[in-house]
Amino acid sequence: MATPLLHSKLMPPRPRGPLVARPGLFRRLDDGLDKKLTLVDAPTGFGKTTLVGMWLAKRSLASAWVSLDGNDNDPVRFWTYVITALRALDAEIGRTALSALSAAQPPSILTILTPLLNDLAGLPGPCVLVLEDYHAITAAEIHSALAFLVQHLPEPLHLVILSRSEPDLPLGILRARAELVEISAAELRFDRAETETFLREVRKAELPPAALDRLQEQTEGWAAGLRLAVLLLQDKDGEAAEQALAGFSGSHRFVTEYLTGEAFASQPEDIQSFLLQTCFLSRLTGALCDAVTQANDGRSTMEMLAREGLFLVRLEHGPGLDWYRYTPLFAESIQALARQRLGEAGVRAIFERASNWYAGQQLYAEAIETALAAGLYGRAIGLVEIYVEIYSLNEMRTLMRWLASIPEALTLEHPAVCLMYAQVILFSSDRFAKATARRIEPYLQAAEAAWQAAGDEGGLGAVLALRGMTLLWQGDFRRAQECVHAALKKLPESEVFWRGISLLNAASGELYAGRMLNAQDQLLEARALLGASQNVHGMLAASGMLSEIFFAQGDLEPSIQLGRQILAEAVGDESMLDDQGTARLNLAQAAYEQNDLETAAHYAAEALELGKQRANELLQAQAAARLELVRSAQGRPAEGALKALEAQLHSPLAIEELREAEALLAVRAGGTPGAWLESDPQGLPGQKEKRTFILARQRIAAGQPGEASALLAPSIPEAAANGRIHSQVEALCLEALAQHAAGNDPGALQALKQAVTIGHEKGFRRLFLDEGTPLALLLRQLHPTLNQAGPRLYVTALLHLFPPAPNSASQGEPGTPAPIEPLSQQEVRVLKLLVAGLSNGEIAGELVVSANTVKTHIKNVYRKLNVNSRDEARQVAKELRLL
Repeated sequence: MATPLLHSKLMPPRPRGPLVARPGLFRRLDDGLDKKLTLVDAPTGFGKTTLVGMWLAKRSLASAWVSLDGNDNDPVRFWTYVITALRALDAEIGRTALSALSAAQPPSILTILTPLLNDLAGLPGPCVLVLEDYHAITAAEIHSALAFLVQHLPEPLHLVILSRSEPDLPLGILRARAELVEISAAELRFDRAETETFLREVRKAELPPAALDRLQEQTEGWAAGLRLAVLLLQDKDGEAAEQALAGFSGSHRFVTEYLTGEAFASQPEDIQSFLLQTCFLSRLTGALCDAVTQANDGRSTMEMLAREGLFLVRLEHGPGLDWYRYTPLFAESIQALARQRLGEAGVRAIFERASNWYAGQQLYAEAIETALAAGLYGRAIGLVEIYVEIYSLNEMRTLMRWLASIPEALTLEHPAVCLMYAQVILFSSDRFAKATARRIEPYLQAAEAAWQAAGDEGGLGAVLALRGMTLLWQGDFRRAQECVHAALKKLPESEVFWRGISLLNAASGELYAGRMLNAQDQLLEARALLGASQNVHGMLAASGMLSEIFFAQGDLEPSIQLGRQILAEAVGDESMLDDQGTARLNLAQAAYEQNDLETAAHYAAEALELGKQRANELLQAQAAARLELVRSAQGRPAEGALKALEAQLHSPLAIEELREAEALLAVRAGGTPGAWLESDPQGLPGQKEKRTFILARQRIAAGQPGEASALLAPSIPEAAANGRIHSQVEALCLEALAQHAAGNDPGALQALKQAVTIGHEKGFRRLFLDEGTPLALLLRQLHPTLNQAGPRLYVTALLHLFPPAPNSASQGEPGTPAPIEPLSQQEVRVLKLLVAGLSNGEIAGELVVSANTVKTHIKNVYRKLNVNSRDEARQVAKELRLL
C-alpha cells in the first residue's frame, strides 16, 4: 500500500491581499517558462511564496505545488509527494512511477524518473511545478535525482524552486546553457515606489516623504519588515507615525522580538493560548487544533487569524478539511516562547494529542514524527510496528531515522522492532562488510531471546532466516546454511516472506554442493513464495541462480536468456548491482563456453567493476578468474592480476576461487599448482570438484594417468546424477586423456565419444578446446569412427577451431580433418547462397558467373570445410560462424 499523504503539503498558500503588483519580476518569471528552472533564492520573509503565487494566479498557469520540510529527506517520500502533485496537471501522469514507489522494495529513483519524464512530455504546456522550502532537503540522493529530472525536463514543464539557500544542484551547467532564471533577495526587495504603493494599499493613508524615506532605509525593502511596520503604524498619522518609526528596526531580530512581544502580547488571552499550543504544527486544520487545544473553536479561530494576515495563511482548498499554516517568521519566533510558557511537559502533551489525532486519521508517518518530537518513544515504537505492517519497509531512510531516534534499550525490549531494525540496517548498509553484521547482531540476539522465552517458533525462524542471509553475504557459508535449514524447520507454511528467502538461500547451498536438480526444485518453490511476497530482490537472485543451473546442465541458451532478462529488470537501487554483476558473470561464462571470447571478456570485465563498486568479494574473484581464463584462451600472457586481487580480499570463498583459477592456468602452462590444492576446500563439493579436475590434469601431465582416472572415477556418474552435465563432459574429456596417456586408446575413444555425443547436443566448445593439442589428436582418431552425421560434423567444426598444433606433421594423416583453409570472398558469397537453399543455376544467376564456375567454387568450399553435402556445409558454417 502507498503511504497516505498529508494533502495540505500539496496546497499552495492563498495570496494575502492587498498585494503589490511586481511586473518586472513577473516578466522574469515569464522568461523562465522557456527554460528548465527558475530559482527564487532568499532568506525568510522576502515574499518568495507570495511572488510566485501571485504570478501563477495572474497568468492562469496550470501548476503543481509541494511544500517541503525536513521529513521529506526520504527519496521515496519526496518523490511520492512530487509525483502526486504532478498528477494535478494530468491524472494519467506518474501511474507507473507511483506504483513502483509503493512496492515493498522500490526500484531506484532514476529508474522511475524515465517513465515519469515520458508522461510529462505529453503535457499540453506550459505547466509549472513549484517546490517550496527546498532548503529543507539535505539528502544527496534527492539532489542527484532532481538534477537528472531538471536536465531531462520535457519542454511543457517548468520547475520553480523556492529556497532560503542555493540548492545542491548543477546550477553552473544550467547557467552555461542559459536554462536557468535566478531571482535573488536583492531583486525581491521593494524599491521606494513599491514601498509607497504597499503602504497606501494597506494603510489607506499617505506617509510623509521623510517618514517614507526612513522606512525604506530601515527595512531595505524587506517585505516582512514592511508588513510589521504596517502593524506599528495602525491608527497613527503624521507626527505619531514618525515617532513610531523612529524606534523601528527592520532587522530579523527586531521582527522576532516584536512578534514574541508586542504582537503576541496584544492578543486576547484565549488567542495567545491557541497560538502557543498550535505553533509547533506545520499544517493546521480545525479538527487537529481542537484535538491539541482540547477546545472546539479551532476553525473559527484560524479564520479570524487568517483575516489579520500576519500569523496564519490559508492554503488553497483541497480534499476534505480546510488547511492553514503559520508564516515561517511567526512560527520560528513563537516556538521558543511556547516552550518557555508551557514547559516541556506541556509541549509533550501537545505533541501526544497531535499524534493521537494523526493516528486516528491513519496518517501514521505524522503520528510517529510528533510522538518522537515529544520524546514519546514507547508510543513511537508501537506506531512504527503498525506502519511497517501496513506499508512494509519501502521508506528505508525514514525508518532508519525513526528507529535511530528511539533509545536502544527500549528498542531491545520489542523483538519485532529489533528484527525490523536489523533488516533496515542490513538493506541500507554495505551488506558484505563485517561491521554491518556486528551492528545488527545485538538486535537479532534480543529478538531471539524474547521469542525463545515466549515459545514463538515463527519469530525464531525469522531471526534465523535473516541471520542466515547475513552470514551468506559475509561469506560464512557453513554457518549460513545451518541457520537457513534451522529456519525452514521453524517457519510456518503461511510465512511466505521468510520461507521464500530461506528456500532461496538453501538453494544456494545445493548449488554450491553441486546438487543442481535439488537446487532447481527449491528455487521453483522459492520463486513462488518470493513472488507472493513481492520480493523483487529475491526474484532476481533466484533468476541468477537458475541461470547458473541452466549452464551447469548444459542449457546455454536458457542461461543466456535469463541473464539478459536480469539485466533488463535489475535497474533498481544500489543492491541490484549485485544481481547485474551475477548476470554479467553468467553471460561471460556462457559466451566463453560458446567460444565467443570477446563477448566473454566484455561481460567479465563489467562484472569485475560491479564487484569492486559493491565491495562484493566473491563476485570480484569469480569475474577476475573468468577474465583471466578468457585472456589465456586468447593467447594473451598472464599479468599477475589474480595474485594482486588475492592480496586485497578477505573472504575464504573468494580467495579459493582465485587460487583455483591460478592453479588451472599453471597446469595448462605446464607448471605445478601447489600443495594447497589437495587440502579440504571448506568441505564444499562444488569446490572439491574443481580441485579434482585440476589435480587430474596435473597427474596426467606428471605421467600418472592411473591416479588421474582414480580421481575422476566417482565424478562422472555423480555429476550426471546431479544434473551437472557440463562437469560430466569435462570429466569424460579428462578421462579420455588419462586413458590415452595410459596406452588404452579404445578406452580413451569410448570416453571421448560419450563427451562428443553430449557436447554436440549441448553446443559445448571450450570444454574441448581448452584441453589443447592432446585432445585434438584424440578427436582426429575419433572422427572416422563416428557414423552419425551430427556428431561427425560437430567434431569437424571443433577441429577447425583448435589452434595449429606445435607439431603439425600429424595434421596430414589420411582421413582426418585439417585446419580450415580460409574461404575467398567469392566462396563466402557462394556459401551464403548455398546455405540459403539456392540451386547451382540460381547461384550462377545471382553472381553473374557460369554454372561450371559455381561448381568449382562449391567443390572448393566442400574441400576447405571437409564436408560432402549442402546440409553438412550449412551445419559446419553455423558452428564456425562463417556467415
